[in-house]
Amino acid sequence: MNAWALIPLAASLIYLVLILLVIQDTQRKANRFFAYFLGVAAFWSFSSFMLVFNPSASPQHLQLWNELVVTAIAWVSIAYYHFVRVYNDKAGGVWTYLGYAFTLFILIMALSGNVVTNVSLVNGYLFHDIRPWDLFIGAFIAPFVVAGLIMLISRYRHSTDPFDRNRSIYLIIGSGALILLSYVTPFTPALAGLTTDHIGNIINAALVTYAISRFHLFDIKLVARRGLTLLGLTAAIAVTYGGLSFILIKLGVPSTTVVITAGLIVTAAALSGRSLAHFISVSVDRLFYQDTYRYRQDLLDFSRKMSHILNLDDLSHALLPALTKALGVTHSALLFQDNAAADFLVQYTYPDNHELKGSLRLPVDNPIIEWMDREGKPLTPAQVESLPEFKGLWQMEKEQLTTANLAMLQPIKSREKLIGLIAVGPKRRGGVYTTEDLDLIDRISSQAGVIIENAQLYIQATIRANTDELTGLYNHRHFHERIEQEIGRGSRFGITFSLIILDLDLFKVYNDIYGHLAGDQLLRKVGKLIQSSVRTIDLAFRYGGEEFAVLLPETRMEDALRVAERLRKAIESKSSFREMPVTASLGIANWPTDGVMKEEIIHRADTALYRAKQTGRNRTCVASDGLKLVSNPKEAPETESQPKPLSIIYALAATVDAKDHYTYGHSRKVSEYAVSLAEALKLPEDTVHTIRAAGLLHDIGKIGVPDSILTKPGALEQKEWEPIRTHPELGVEILKHVVDLSKCLPAIMHHHENWDGTGYPQRLKGEAIPLEARILSVADAYDAITSPRPYRTQLALKDALGELRRCAGTQFDPDLVPVFCELMEQGAKSGPVALDRRTEPQIPQTED
Repeated sequence: MNAWALIPLAASLIYLVLILLVIQDTQRKANRFFAYFLGVAAFWSFSSFMLVFNPSASPQHLQLWNELVVTAIAWVSIAYYHFVRVYNDKAGGVWTYLGYAFTLFILIMALSGNVVTNVSLVNGYLFHDIRPWDLFIGAFIAPFVVAGLIMLISRYRHSTDPFDRNRSIYLIIGSGALILLSYVTPFTPALAGLTTDHIGNIINAALVTYAISRFHLFDIKLVARRGLTLLGLTAAIAVTYGGLSFILIKLGVPSTTVVITAGLIVTAAALSGRSLAHFISVSVDRLFYQDTYRYRQDLLDFSRKMSHILNLDDLSHALLPALTKALGVTHSALLFQDNAAADFLVQYTYPDNHELKGSLRLPVDNPIIEWMDREGKPLTPAQVESLPEFKGLWQMEKEQLTTANLAMLQPIKSREKLIGLIAVGPKRRGGVYTTEDLDLIDRISSQAGVIIENAQLYIQATIRANTDELTGLYNHRHFHERIEQEIGRGSRFGITFSLIILDLDLFKVYNDIYGHLAGDQLLRKVGKLIQSSVRTIDLAFRYGGEEFAVLLPETRMEDALRVAERLRKAIESKSSFREMPVTASLGIANWPTDGVMKEEIIHRADTALYRAKQTGRNRTCVASDGLKLVSNPKEAPETESQPKPLSIIYALAATVDAKDHYTYGHSRKVSEYAVSLAEALKLPEDTVHTIRAAGLLHDIGKIGVPDSILTKPGALEQKEWEPIRTHPELGVEILKHVVDLSKCLPAIMHHHENWDGTGYPQRLKGEAIPLEARILSVADAYDAITSPRPYRTQLALKDALGELRRCAGTQFDPDLVPVFCELMEQGAKSGPVALDRRTEPQIPQTED
């Protein structure tokens, strides 16, 4: 048997094995065409083996197999070109089919005896006469081979997917081996008659199979580094052995001794080879990674160094700078779930001031989050554009990702649960991610999962221990911890801070009327108002019950006064969502002006709060001036406020509104409309407060009106109007003994007086009607005509305001109506409105 026949025989066997591997996954079109290419290559190798394995074969035998080999060379070239086109997602094209036609032409010409002549095999060397067909075939197939190589190089240069780039580089190397050994050696005189051309095809097939069958590929840089390490180790041992042998020979040591000594040296080198290999490996890595080597080593040792961290801030400071510098990227970020919405939000970035922080938010139901949670794989912007799972993304979501300028999102999972994301930007100077970069990110995310989950559990436990569950503010225990810290900080750095203690007025009355569930709802709302009214560095606490506290670091007394007033006004204007108004009293103390010890500061603020309560409530007092009232400055009332009568009054007001479910909430809405109009007129704060209370209580006299009249579904008869018209006077009789509400009585008494004197109960006219009553009249009428009832039709907002304008100067103050209409038209209270008319058609009636 000819020894050179072993090469094509080995190639045939390798091709058969490769075909068996590839056909296991033929769902991908590229795999099917590669299996086809391998089959053609196997035919070529087998034909070459049959041509040269038997030196004593007949001329006819040699002629036939030589003709098939010549045809197979052209066929393999066209098949490989076809495979490369499919790999690049291209159709076969005209040139492919032209190539197959040329192959068929060569086969016909060869079998007819016009291509190969004078075939012989001498000592394994093939002699044949195929000129000029070899040049003709080579000239035809060369463009196909070169075009395939160009397509691979172009794909490598334009691809940003590191896996795809590594596949492409293997294909390029394989193509180079194919061209060099399969197509150059046949035209080299010394090798033209040998079977060495099959070596290139074997190398190419092995590389391509490895590239397309494996998902995780070795990076070419990694292969080079490993090769250099091995080469360096071998060279070091060889140089050491050769150098010592040379020295021993020069010293006249006998040859036997040199051999024995050399053997001992090789043994010692083998024993120390691990340390030497590590040294060489580190040196090679430093050469490849240069400035990023140290950061990569930090990341590779991430798990051991970070295992003790229970703070996400410390984790981000240790991870993100090292990751950014090790990968050579522009920026990196960590996304965790926001407690409020459970969306994944960028919470940490490197550089720290990067614009990405807080700007990228991915809801938990976003297809990107769902895909990463399900697949557990990194995601690139190119995949977002191409994968069908992301076709449903909103354009705004795509633009958000584009603006973030990210190259990749890596999921962080712990116990199969997605707990965070690592976001990395593009490489500096236009570089691309290698497989080793991806392996590094994947390794870090795997190690970071448990660490991050532990840190989040620790944070949640700390928050629960320091947080009031009802309001979400810090609790009483944490208040004492933080005030001690502020005192310590102030003592060290010579800075001041202020303390506000806030208590809701008449909260027990509110609870008695509406129940504890409503009281809890009010406390939650007040907690949110406090949190939204202070700076991010300020600390808000639920001190206990209906009491709250606010620590204002580095805040002087005058600034604390402004904050306290802002809080008081916010609670007064935004918390009165039932018929009983909600107000707060506040006390302020300053460290160290009002005391040095914690107990002193708290006592002084509490004393100021008590003084605010005793002098009328809904005001702010400061500890440093026992007589100073920041808001509502006036003398304390002669008669102490009466919480018990007030509780009865507000309960009656709620009862009145509840008597008719069609008018429930009427008093609250009238109060809100009236306050808006009063504020637009820039009335004094005391007057606005009076109007608010009067609006809530203006219909309290209806407690004496029979239910049959209040709930009647049709128009009222004349005799039924008599008890209705007495309700303002009855309301005044109910409220006149409550000192706190004395200023509300004129508005309640006269809110049904008309500008032209046709109203009731006293037929006052024009400016003789108190301003507060005139304001209530407009607000009351507007709510009446914009509240749905079963006995009249609905009107558009424009028509409702037109009705008010029509009655200006007769029923309403002509100066108030334009202001009120402008407020409504600006959208203060927009929406569908309706007309409430039970009696005389000339004016809109406001009886409910």
